Amino acid sequence: MNEKNPQFVEAKILAVMAAVMMMIGLTATNAHAQEGDTNTITITRDDSWQASTEEARNATYTAYKIFDANLTGASQSATDGKVSGNVVYTISGTNAAGKVAALPNIFESNLASDGKYYITLKDDETTADTIVTKLGEMLAVAANEALFDKRSITSGDASVVLSVPGDGYYYIAASNGKNVAVQTIGNITIKEKNDYPTVDKKQKKEADPAYTDAVIPAEIGKDIDYQITVHIPTDANKAIYVIDKMSAGLTYNKDYAATIDGTAVGSTDMVSDDPGYVTTAPTGYTIPFQKKFAADFVTANRGKDIVITYTATVNANALIPTGRENEVTLVYDEGNYVLKDKVDYTTYFTGILKVDGADTALSGVKFELTVDGAAYNVEAVKDAGNKVLYYIPGGTSNEVVTNAEGKIIIRGLDNTKTYKLTETETLAGYNLLDEPKDLSGELLIEDKTENPYATTTFDKIVNNKGNVLPSTGGIGTTIFYVIGSVLVVGAGILLISKKRMFN
Repeated sequence: MNEKNPQFVEAKILAVMAAVMMMIGLTATNAHAQEGDTNTITITRDDSWQASTEEARNATYTAYKIFDANLTGASQSATDGKVSGNVVYTISGTNAAGKVAALPNIFESNLASDGKYYITLKDDETTADTIVTKLGEMLAVAANEALFDKRSITSGDASVVLSVPGDGYYYIAASNGKNVAVQTIGNITIKEKNDYPTVDKKQKKEADPAYTDAVIPAEIGKDIDYQITVHIPTDANKAIYVIDKMSAGLTYNKDYAATIDGTAVGSTDMVSDDPGYVTTAPTGYTIPFQKKFAADFVTANRGKDIVITYTATVNANALIPTGRENEVTLVYDEGNYVLKDKVDYTTYFTGILKVDGADTALSGVKFELTVDGAAYNVEAVKDAGNKVLYYIPGGTSNEVVTNAEGKIIIRGLDNTKTYKLTETETLAGYNLLDEPKDLSGELLIEDKTENPYATTTFDKIVNNKGNVLPSTGGIGTTIFYVIGSVLVVGAGILLISKKRMFN
């Protein structure tokens, strides 16, 4: 091999070029710039990359200059201004011998009379993946990493600009696992293709067949089923934290389960209740669980989904409308990348206003409550003066009674169900309703206030005094017809009898 002729190595250098431009997770464009001491590597992200106070999507990029790049036989197109030519890669200057000694064995070097080491690939068939992997292994050794010039930047912006020391062949390490190798002749722009961990939280009522992202109606005392799906990207290499936060209106049933490809995730694959990112719950919330899926587990399951399920029971605190959400937080890359996803539920109330014909409230009228045809037990919520404010699901009886204002309010309901009130005992002199009162449909109102007691939307039910007249077609009308018919027949018989007597 002719070690003193740089042009000899150009054929193999072209193979390196072809390989390094095939980047993992990124695509590149190269715009030739004026020669100078520094170039720029601009990393852009697609429109889905959003940074906010709620969700951190930062990444640290570190560019290591592995080789110098020298363009030979350059020519510039008069049409589009693009520069073409052959690239020669070299190592020279301080620590040159140490750098060469540290290089992976996929490269070979030749020291020329100009004092530079000329670098080629040993095998023209070496893939881009192999180059990136081998360079990463080299730089993972602290003594080797210290030899190479490096420049870093951490940013959540949609476009990140690294200033690097001139034309060269660079290894770019990304804190989120997207390591690449690129060649720079002048300034270049590379576009990162998003492939980050994702998290999707869904919910459903007990009897529903499918999970949904939509707001669902919830009933006090009933369970909501939750499902969290975490997608592990194909190049993930760091621990993933999953932290759940629920409002005080939910009681965690401690039935957490996690699977991947249908197989249960064991305790050795994660650290339960890890305090790394969340130690206390915000006011009005609880942290039912936080899990850390170890880096080794994440790497071994790239491209797969972790599916977490659990249930929570809706409790009386759900009547406070400011805290019905259930939120999950995913943390990756030691806090640089944070995603949140939440689902909400809501409750409904209904009620009646019982009055007489003069619009006077009737207190103490008793009803039985049923839902979908079955007795529905409730318990009374009272104020300090023992006044019944409203009823909520639970208790041991389905009897409800109008209060001093003639009202019955029932809260914490599901608007997909049919609730009915059947009057069982009214005040002396008043008539019972002959049909149950249907409280479904529009009479079920979303519980958006902590005190629906003053609402004017209750359905008014009027009780009248006096005896109830029989309805048309009832026995009362029939008896008159019967008596009338008997009298007519009797009169006819009497008339015939008298005629015979005088004949």
